[in-house]
Amino acid sequence: MVAIRDVAKHAGVSPATVSRVVNGLVGYSDETRERVETAVKSLSYETDYLARGLKTRQTSVIGLLAPMVSDALASQVMQGVEEEAQERGYAVMLGRTGAKSAYIAGYLRTLRTYRAAGVILISAVITPETRQLLGANVPIISVAISDRSGSPSVAIDDEQAAYDATRHLLRLGHRRIGLLTGDPASIYVARPRNRGYLRAMTEAGCTPVTATDSFFYESGAAGAAELLRQEPGLTAIFAMSDEMGAAVVNELQRRGLRVPEDVSVLGFDNTSTSVHVNPPLSTMAQPLEKMGRMAVKKLPRSRDLGPKIMPHRLIERGSTAPPWTPVPRHCLLVSRHRPWAPPGSKRRSAPSPTSVHG
Repeated sequence: MVAIRDVAKHAGVSPATVSRVVNGLVGYSDETRERVETAVKSLSYETDYLARGLKTRQTSVIGLLAPMVSDALASQVMQGVEEEAQERGYAVMLGRTGAKSAYIAGYLRTLRTYRAAGVILISAVITPETRQLLGANVPIISVAISDRSGSPSVAIDDEQAAYDATRHLLRLGHRRIGLLTGDPASIYVARPRNRGYLRAMTEAGCTPVTATDSFFYESGAAGAAELLRQEPGLTAIFAMSDEMGAAVVNELQRRGLRVPEDVSVLGFDNTSTSVHVNPPLSTMAQPLEKMGRMAVKKLPRSRDLGPKIMPHRLIERGSTAPPWTPVPRHCLLVSRHRPWAPPGSKRRSAPSPTSVHG
């Protein structure tokens, strides 16, 4: 096995300098860094993280725990975490926890044993039990979930984002807006978003219409059906995730309803799912990759940090529009006439009656 002294000899520097370069520390020139990196590649040198942990009482491994690694939201956060971790010399250990606390506990014990440099939780809050299992010396931070208890987290303001999303639909002219919410037991995500929707609807003097289920695609069709059962005249549906929003679009089209002409659909998150549906989904975007990167940056000092609020923004695509209003018959008659134009100029065709919106 290649040792650090072999790399040092090959690069013409001291073992201490090799250690600083490998660990991303300061105290060397660019020319020295290039020589060391060339030597590392030439000799296929690999850092012994466990041996380093015995000396420093900490390895360069970050634990990344997510309920579902195939989930579109989690995968975009993971991409940001992994890119930032690589740039900072960390290795990432990924674990899928599902909804089982036993899985989370097992991963935390393992990461504590391996003296991880820190732990990042996706869509999960930091509980007293979590801290006890991990130990006081391992920093931890959560992502994509707003923890109002003051624990370290990187997230958006879910309530304000849902309020802004609902206000957007109201500004388009919609008044019958249904909300397809996530798991009502999700006090850190579903409930704040529900409050934002209710606040906007109340301010506008509109009657809320809600249906609850999970945040995933499978619940979207059933949720849309329930909303339409409660209020057949809905002109817009706000779904709390893009996966649910995509399912809503498909269910509406299956019922012969047009999106957005008959019903507008607005999603949440701006995951890759939002652009793989026809029409593409308008959505309230979370900066998921940036949130993953921010979590890695903040992790070493997370013990001294509270919640970090990231900005949200609306992305308008083809699934939202003002509510369609049938054009009065006299308008249809007028629209059949071609507008006058000077001789020799190009005439512009009048809009088709079916394309006119109120």
